[in-house]
Amino acid sequence: MSKVDGRKISHEVRETIRMEAIQKWLDGATVKSLAEEYGTDESCIYRWTGRYRKGGMEALKTRPIAH
Repeated sequence: MSKVDGRKISHEVRETIRMEAIQKWLDGATVKSLAEEYGTDESCIYRWTGRYRKGGMEALKTRPIAH
């Protein structure tokens, strides 16, 4: 799978992807396999797992852009 520019995906879809990936991670998927499946870098998956550890699924929701 080629890498996808996340900026071109709606907020709702990005949230769904993050939550789905974290659920797979909780079920035993590796960071490497998730990065390959979702076409992103492992560092991105590690950011998601870090956010999850700090605030649960709520922390994976898209945050408003500060102006």
